Amino acid sequence: MNSWVLSSSPFLVTLFFIFFFCIKIPLSLCDEDTYESCSNMFNCGKLNNIGFPFWGDNRPNSCGYPGLKLNCQGSVATIKIMNVTYQVLGVNPFAQILKITREDFSTGICSPKFVNSTLDPSLLDLGIGFQNLTIVYGCDFSLLIPFLRQFDCQRNGFTRIKSGAYGPGKCKESVVVPVPVSVVVPVPVPVPVPVPVPVPVQSSPWTGIEIDQSELEEAIRKGFDVKWKVDTAACLNCTRSRGVCGYDLKRNQSTCYYSSPGTYSLLVSIIDLHPHNLSSQMDNTAPLLMLFIP
Repeated sequence: MNSWVLSSSPFLVTLFFIFFFCIKIPLSLCDEDTYESCSNMFNCGKLNNIGFPFWGDNRPNSCGYPGLKLNCQGSVATIKIMNVTYQVLGVNPFAQILKITREDFSTGICSPKFVNSTLDPSLLDLGIGFQNLTIVYGCDFSLLIPFLRQFDCQRNGFTRIKSGAYGPGKCKESVVVPVPVSVVVPVPVPVPVPVPVPVPVQSSPWTGIEIDQSELEEAIRKGFDVKWKVDTAACLNCTRSRGVCGYDLKRNQSTCYYSSPGTYSLLVSIIDLHPHNLSSQMDNTAPLLMLFIP
């Protein structure tokens, strides 16, 4: 494979290797702009150095999972999950935990957007120690059950709460929101049975929650945990090899971006190319180059 080109112009041989390497492997390995962009970290208010699997602000969508976009509004980080906007209170990348609270409940429980807090099961799980709570709005006074906690929201009528995820029933609206399990103290209430009863009827008790409005609002403001379901093993391998983790939108999978100069340096160290003996090394590099041929 020796030639006058190889012998007289080591620079051309070096250029050939860079070109060959970048066209024979996934483009992400040689995308300098994406490497630089995904090297940036998301910073907003008290949240700092947030990287993969999140994207947003100065991190383009190729840097994280599509459903994990962070926004910065002033000094408040937010994330939209299933059409509901949450304020991000904290991020624990080691435990893969995101602490969030509904933005529409920041001023109280009486004027929410009537959309349930639901999670994408392929991406997020509700954290340990939390459970769903249903807040029902616009209940007629005659539908209220004595001895249970209920609030008068004025604008949205009488409000009551129930453990679990339910619809509004005979009331007008309902919202399901996660709260700490410690907040939910069930109160069984016997359902009155008319007398006389022709046929005996077994009635199930309706379970309410013993909590006042201020306690409920405080519990909601403190937020709840969600755990993101992303395989971080590949990302760890990526960072160990001096790459940057990202997301391939075409293949719908995580990927690894490398800096072009770094990639070339890695190739050079593998095949032991030196400017003074490039031509003598060509025969030895042929088997390695074959590895990149589909």
